[in-house]
Amino acid sequence: MALRPFLVAIILSTSYIFLVKAQNISEPVLDISGKALVKGSQYFIVPVSGRSNEGGLDVSGIRNTVDPLVVTQNPQSSVGNSLRFTPVDSNENIVRLSTDLNVKFMDIIFTYNMSTVWTINTTLIPQRYLVAVGGVEGNPGRDTLGNWFKIDKYEDAYKFVYCPGVCETCRPFCGDIGIIVEPNNKRVLFVGSDKPLKVKFENTTSVITVTKAPPSASNYPDRLPTMSFINVVMCIVIAYLTKVM
Repeated sequence: MALRPFLVAIILSTSYIFLVKAQNISEPVLDISGKALVKGSQYFIVPVSGRSNEGGLDVSGIRNTVDPLVVTQNPQSSVGNSLRFTPVDSNENIVRLSTDLNVKFMDIIFTYNMSTVWTINTTLIPQRYLVAVGGVEGNPGRDTLGNWFKIDKYEDAYKFVYCPGVCETCRPFCGDIGIIVEPNNKRVLFVGSDKPLKVKFENTTSVITVTKAPPSASNYPDRLPTMSFINVVMCIVIAYLTKVM
């Protein structure tokens, strides 16, 4: 009889640990069809109308420079270039909210082998954190601090945020990513805007193979096992407590 309280405590503790783990998993970022963004797939960034948003994203030189190139927004009629998102966790296959990731243009190729990974540039415009290309994928830490971005919810869509968490001892400048208009009317992405660029995501693949899953879990493919286990454990706890009482 003395073991019963001990067993109950163990079961409750185990249930709590799994519940906390499940709650700490961020929600997936969804494309315009309601499917989770997947690592390795390619997407168009679709700006949402309003707040002077225009077309898709591209790269361009500004202020009479060719290198480095910055990320710019095209005229309204353009869909821009496709991109790939790579989460900081190499074992994660889903792009999740508020999670560090690399962003890379996939259909832009430079003759001089320049990277198309997003990074932060602070030299082109004094006191401005511009979004440029030329970063590297992976290797999270102090040396790659400028290459990590996040996606957060914004009203009925999403926004990009720069606030990397890949270095525990670093204190990076953080902010939403919006648009600064250059004198030549080029619209450049930069960090620190009070009017974030409001976007949605469109998969570039017309036919997508999807593993079958229950409809209620289509956007949360890795949550079912954890939540099902919690439910089972809680049922066992309730049944056990009912029996011993």
